[in-house]
Amino acid sequence: MRRTSSLLLAGFAVALAGVVAFGPTGSSSLRAAPEPSIVPVSWELNMRHGPLERLLMTIDGKPRAFWYMRYTVINNSNHDVLFTPEFELHTETGEVVEGFKDVPKSVFEKIKSMSNDNMLLSPTDVLGKLLQGEDNAKDGVMIFNAPKLDARNYSVFVSGLSGETAEVKNPITGQPVILQKTLVLEYNVPGQAIGIDPRPELKATRWVMK
Repeated sequence: MRRTSSLLLAGFAVALAGVVAFGPTGSSSLRAAPEPSIVPVSWELNMRHGPLERLLMTIDGKPRAFWYMRYTVINNSNHDVLFTPEFELHTETGEVVEGFKDVPKSVFEKIKSMSNDNMLLSPTDVLGKLLQGEDNAKDGVMIFNAPKLDARNYSVFVSGLSGETAEVKNPITGQPVILQKTLVLEYNVPGQAIGIDPRPELKATRWVMK
C-alpha cells in the first residue's frame, strides 16, 4: 500500500460561478462566462495540497525568491488519465506568473531535500499516465518565481484536473476559445507578514472555466 502523504491536506471543493480572463493581466473578461458543472460531467482528479510557501535561495550569486506548493494527485475516475497540469499564480497587482518558468532545477532539488519525501516527483517526471486508485497517486510540487510587486492576495490556478470543457467566442477576436474546468486556490497574506516572513492563508477554493 502507498504511504500516507505528510502534507497539510486540503480537499477539493466544488465551486461557484467562473470568470474567464483574456490577456496577460486578465483585464478583459466575458460577461456571460460558462459555469463549471456542480456534478462532474467528465473525468476529474482529486488533489490534496500543502500550504503556499516562500523559499529564498542564492542563484548564480544573486538572492532570489520563489513560491511553491506541494501536492498529491489521485485518480478516482473509472479509467486511467493523462496528467498534464498547468499552474499560474495571479496577484491583485496584476502580475501573472507561469509555473516553473525560469525556475532553475536546483530549486526543485532544494524543496525535495527539505521535504524528506523520496516520492516527490520533478515537474517533468510527474507528467504522464495517472493510473487509478490511491496506490498510484503522484506527489508533485508547483513552483513560481516570486512576483515583482508586493501583494496581499494571490490566486493559484491549476488546470489539467478535469476533462470538462466549454467553447466560447473571444469577445475581442470573435474566434472560438476552448475553456477548461480549472481549480482556483485563493490566498491572503496578513498585513503584518508583508516583507517579513509571509505565510499566505487559504481563504477560498473554487472551480472556474478558464
